[in-house]
Amino acid sequence: MRRIVKQLVGTALVLSLGVTSLAGCAKKSSEAEAGAGVTKVIVGTGNAYEPYCYLDEKGELAGYEYNVLKAVDELLPDYEFEYQTSDFANVLISLDAGKIDLAAHQYEYNDERNEKYLFGKEAYTTYVTYITVPEDRSDITSLEDLAGLKAKSSTGSNATYILEQYNSEHEDSPIIIDYVDNGTDEETVTGLVNGVWDATISTKRDVEKLNKNYGDGSEVLKTVGDPVQSSSTYFVFDKENTKLQEAVDGALKTLKENGKLAEISIDIIGGDYTESE
Repeated sequence: MRRIVKQLVGTALVLSLGVTSLAGCAKKSSEAEAGAGVTKVIVGTGNAYEPYCYLDEKGELAGYEYNVLKAVDELLPDYEFEYQTSDFANVLISLDAGKIDLAAHQYEYNDERNEKYLFGKEAYTTYVTYITVPEDRSDITSLEDLAGLKAKSSTGSNATYILEQYNSEHEDSPIIIDYVDNGTDEETVTGLVNGVWDATISTKRDVEKLNKNYGDGSEVLKTVGDPVQSSSTYFVFDKENTKLQEAVDGALKTLKENGKLAEISIDIIGGDYTESE
């Protein structure tokens, strides 16, 4: 089965949604067929979240999400995946608009998302998050310690959901949330070290990556305290798209059972993050 990963300039789409298309004109899978008996699926994913979903130096889609999806597609002869990338916030907007059929950007379950979308039932990454601070800070170890301080987060992320939930329960002493979309890893490190933000929320493996890339041989950031959330990530679909969800879940289950999912995690992320940390 041929795989199609085409990169289009698509300036009109970039201007309207900030989207870089790798798939041609996005259509609902029920409307687009790649051949007799083969259904085209438009997958929306990210373009700047390394090592999960990003564009490499050649401008081509790379990362854990993409490699998992390729393995899933290989197990589904009745489907053909094409890819459309955008920043994190716009992936679910594209799903809302019917421009994609499957959203893939390390999405964790939360009640707000579950009301709008259909989550897969098979998780494919563990996601244990912690408060993250500069290495030399010792005054922050919990969400309570962040009251009145500034935390960096991004619109629509589960980290933001956690912070907003905390604030709704502590209206007299809220955390100041600085919503930063489309920020880079370097900006995150620089902002935390220079006091632009007091903390952010991330996984230990993301902090290890930031220290490796920007620490000059030493740790510049650290995780503190107990996990603020222990969850997993799932692919996300339109509420009506149960057939595709069931097909993708079946393929993911096979990849878990034959060890392929763990292999992809080890190769791309640096460890088996398909099981609990």
